[in-house]
Amino acid sequence: MRAAWGPRRGIQLVKQPAELTRLLSYVRPYVGRLAGAVVLLAVVGLGDGLTALMITPAFDRVLNPATTDPTLPLVRLPFSGRTIYLNAFFPHHIHHVWTVFAISLVVLIVGKAVAEFFGIMLVQYVGHASITDLRNHLYSKLIRQPIGFFQHQPIGRLMSSAINDVERVRSALSDWLADSFHQLFRLVAFAAVLLLVNWRMALASIVLLPLVIWPIGKLGRRIRRSVEKSQTRLAELNQILQETVSGNRVVKAFGMEDFEIQKFRATARRLLRENMRWISAYVLTSPLMELLGAVVIVMVLLYARDQIRYQQMTTGQFMTFIFALFNAYAPVKRVGAVYQQFQQARGASAQVFAFLVLEEEEAEKPGAAILPCFSGRVDFDNVSFAYDSDAPVLRGVQLTAHAGEVVAIVGSSGAGKTTLVNLLLRFHSATSGAVRIDGYDVREVTLRSLRDQIAIVTQETILFNDTVWNNICYGRPGLPEERVHAAAKAALAHDFILELPQGYNTLLGDRGQRLSGGQRQRLAIARALLKDCPILILDEATSELDSESEMLVQRALANLIVGRTVFVIAHRLSTVRRADKIVVLEDGTIRETGTHQELLASGGAYARLYELQFADADDASYQAGRGQL
Repeated sequence: MRAAWGPRRGIQLVKQPAELTRLLSYVRPYVGRLAGAVVLLAVVGLGDGLTALMITPAFDRVLNPATTDPTLPLVRLPFSGRTIYLNAFFPHHIHHVWTVFAISLVVLIVGKAVAEFFGIMLVQYVGHASITDLRNHLYSKLIRQPIGFFQHQPIGRLMSSAINDVERVRSALSDWLADSFHQLFRLVAFAAVLLLVNWRMALASIVLLPLVIWPIGKLGRRIRRSVEKSQTRLAELNQILQETVSGNRVVKAFGMEDFEIQKFRATARRLLRENMRWISAYVLTSPLMELLGAVVIVMVLLYARDQIRYQQMTTGQFMTFIFALFNAYAPVKRVGAVYQQFQQARGASAQVFAFLVLEEEEAEKPGAAILPCFSGRVDFDNVSFAYDSDAPVLRGVQLTAHAGEVVAIVGSSGAGKTTLVNLLLRFHSATSGAVRIDGYDVREVTLRSLRDQIAIVTQETILFNDTVWNNICYGRPGLPEERVHAAAKAALAHDFILELPQGYNTLLGDRGQRLSGGQRQRLAIARALLKDCPILILDEATSELDSESEMLVQRALANLIVGRTVFVIAHRLSTVRRADKIVVLEDGTIRETGTHQELLASGGAYARLYELQFADADDASYQAGRGQL
């Protein structure tokens, strides 16, 4: 399958090489260990076959010491008519047959056990290591997807694919590899014993095998389809869990606990139904094999009874044949289960491989230049942008920001403010026109050199479930303590950090929820200060803060913007009055540009926005005053 992604069409599956080929491609780096495992498991199979052959002398010599005839047949080679006799392994002149038999059996069993342990350990290592590589590859693929991908993919689905789907593939692949080789060699060994003891009875024993193989194949396809659907239901459960846990305050505030519980239970019931579909198909394999075994055993007993009566087969040979037959059907039965496991892996891997073949974010064009340290100007040269085939979000934007300038971008919601700065970071690429830094088109430079020169503080502060120190340093743990403390002090965060239980080593919890909004924002400012980039983007950095927190954050931002080229996106016009240049966006185009005083004097769109905001503020103050009277 191949996946093609787009904002409107989502993930779509198209024809690709078989899942088995793709799964085994992750085994290739471990082919040396796999070869060693194959050799060891072949030894195990050989040991199983020899163990079966030792049943004949056990019954005909060890348990019947009165028998001294050295010409008792052990096996007759099929088709050639040649017979191997007991004295080939137990010469009649040896009086202590039991001693020889016991030592041989112990050596055989110990050798087989050691080979089996190391063989299966090697195979399991190959399976687990291969799936670890698959999970790492999937995570790398997901994390390198463009911004638009994450805007259209449910978080629960991505988490389910990376964790649950890959884990299902892991259990199936590791068991499948181990069982495939182990059972294959056991089957070959016992089949050889059956042919050696009595080839006619051996051929009669496999007559009914095709009657079972066909329904097993049909059941396998049913299992694969059901597992695909069950993994989808599991992803839905993950999505519900992620949404209700992260949005627990909204759930509780609206009293929707029972509603969410019922939704979760309904999805869980659908998952149960899908699971029972593939489980019923999986379980049906064993009874089919038992039925085959029962019919064959009856046929063999009827035939062997006459063979023993006419002394064409000894009791030991018969017991060897029965033992080998039972043990030969066990691998056949297990191979059926292994095939079903492989079908489970195919079903679970469908979504995983759909993600793996997605095209990653375009990192750079061949021969892309390294962007020199910014020193001149940022130009938006007649820039237009549209998501997929939608109507344009930006149209013909012409804007220049010189080094050291603070450029404020204002406008109503949906005007394209955040989209405009996202083009600078190359989260998206302009549909037409170009964004240039010091004359370099951002599409012609490497992503690393571009983003190394831009820091961003957003409305939604993203902190990780890690220590305060690691959140400020983020990916650079070796920074000197003095630099980290200086950044925290400039962000007005040092004092409250020291009040935390373990100071800079305090774990913040999921998304930093243990801190207030203002504290989280100041940590984000400290992180941006430590990155020390010449270009800074402030995207609604104070819009969700109370007055006291906003004052502290504004003071921290004042320290952050010194000596930098800053793009400020703000709804609150009071925060942008000191900007060197204010740009008013409406319907994806620039309506006017100027300083605060110039735009107020012109009486245009900015003046109307300003009057509306401060009229609301004055009305709120008036109502508050009446409430105090």
